[in-house]
Amino acid sequence: MRVIIATLGVVAALAAGAGLLVANTGMFNVATTWEDPALVRWALITTRENSIKSRAAYIETPAPANAKQIDEGFRSYREMCAVCHTPPGSDESPIAQGLNPSPPDLAKSAEHMSSAELFWAIKNGIRMTGMPGWGVTHKDKEMWDIVAFIKTMPDMKKEDYEAMANRLEGGHSHSGGGHGGGNADSGDHHSGDSSNGHSQGSDDHPHDDDVKDMDFSDMEI
Repeated sequence: MRVIIATLGVVAALAAGAGLLVANTGMFNVATTWEDPALVRWALITTRENSIKSRAAYIETPAPANAKQIDEGFRSYREMCAVCHTPPGSDESPIAQGLNPSPPDLAKSAEHMSSAELFWAIKNGIRMTGMPGWGVTHKDKEMWDIVAFIKTMPDMKKEDYEAMANRLEGGHSHSGGGHGGGNADSGDHHSGDSSNGHSQGSDDHPHDDDVKDMDFSDMEI
């Protein structure tokens, strides 16, 4: 028994020493351009998946989403997720190409992850992956809407995604001045209306002639 305890103590000491050696010598390459060895990659993925699964087990999934929730989830996905998680049929963005680990294909994630697991990952984020925790800035309903949309992605083709984008973004605007408005009467802040304090010919900055006439002799430097 003493031999076993002594052996375990030696192993623990060696492991601690190795960890300190790696941490203090800079031996471990933290660059995203360095590809993890297969064993490290397996350990990280397995740890991540089991961590998410164990915590999502206690989340109560809401009723099945309706079409409106899916539409709202699509809008949020376009704004928050698409730059890293490539839409169906599209090319990866420069940001997605530079991340390590690579952002997962959400269409595949939707097939093997439950709604609760997707929600947990969206809300809490995942350390050392570039995945933020959106729960800091967004409400649960918004994140469940994103989950609802992601669950439609496995069967979605590029044409389906683009058709959805055209249907929802055409005419969609933010307070009259967003994506859908081409009408100057609907909040275009670049209008030349004289009521706008930034209109041409009405600024308060001194002109060249005014500057020439100013007396700087009494100014102290």
